[in-house]
Amino acid sequence: MALDIRAKSLAARYGPVIVAVLVIVGTLAVVGAGLIYANPPTETVTERTDEQRFATGVDTVAVVTGESRLYDRGERLRNRPVYFINATPRLTFVTNTTVPEDESVTVTQRLVLEQSAERGDEPFWESTRVLSATDQRVTDGRLTTETTVDMAAVAERAAETRSAIGGVGTLTTRVRLRVTYETDAYDGDLATTAPVTVTGRAYWLDGSLAANRTEATTVSRQVEEPPRLGTALGMAGLGLLAYLLAGTTGLVYLRNPDLDAMETELARTRYDEWISRGEIPTKAEKQYIRIDTLEDLVDIAIDSGKRVIYDDSYDAYGVVDADIVYYYASDENEFADWLGV
Repeated sequence: MALDIRAKSLAARYGPVIVAVLVIVGTLAVVGAGLIYANPPTETVTERTDEQRFATGVDTVAVVTGESRLYDRGERLRNRPVYFINATPRLTFVTNTTVPEDESVTVTQRLVLEQSAERGDEPFWESTRVLSATDQRVTDGRLTTETTVDMAAVAERAAETRSAIGGVGTLTTRVRLRVTYETDAYDGDLATTAPVTVTGRAYWLDGSLAANRTEATTVSRQVEEPPRLGTALGMAGLGLLAYLLAGTTGLVYLRNPDLDAMETELARTRYDEWISRGEIPTKAEKQYIRIDTLEDLVDIAIDSGKRVIYDDSYDAYGVVDADIVYYYASDENEFADWLGV
């Protein structure tokens, strides 16, 4: 109730200003709702296009040429975990590199046999032997090269090197493959290494000589999301509510309500606990003092520890303090005539 009276009081006092503010707010809300709906948000999507795959790997092949109880002479062994020197003293490395079939690609392959003597992870002797090196333009998507290595000679040299270094360090043998490629769009390299173990009887690769890479071009584009209908409706509803409040405020203002009566009603609601119904005394010996507002009259009652008496016969309020009556009446003239003051 108090809130309703306060709202009406504000509308009656500041109606034009409130209406103008509400109309501006409503217009902005409605326009904003239209803009939100007409301009849905966008999201940046990143995509990989023009993907191309490059791969390389090495197969090992050996033909049995020596005496062996394990294999028949002439038998072809491929990618075995171990080879015996007496049966297969020579090993063929088959390097296969694949590139996109629909493009002309410049491919360089380099296969190297390395040996190094190391102490504390620091080499003090190194030997490098290029097993194969090719530089070729590939148009069918594949480049294959083969190179055969005398592994019996590698084992013999390894034994000689170990004898030479004694217990000073350790000997490491490895095969290193490096492939470079170049297309109209991409260029890069593939590198891989595998240790080679060589003993007096056998040899083998500790690992795979394989590597691959997929190249792609990253493209960003804007994707439009669905319109934010809920937000737009919320903004539109806010705008309509502002228009409705503006209209209601305007009607209250145009009716030109009694502001004093509204202030009195508001004060009556606010200070209801200090007001009691009754009759204001009209004895001639009383002194009557008019108070401008009900709120001021309540302050007098609070300060003097009295209650405010409401006489509904004349819609008047009073505080009796000994021979003094402090009063407030909506119709000042009528009440004064009744009291004879």
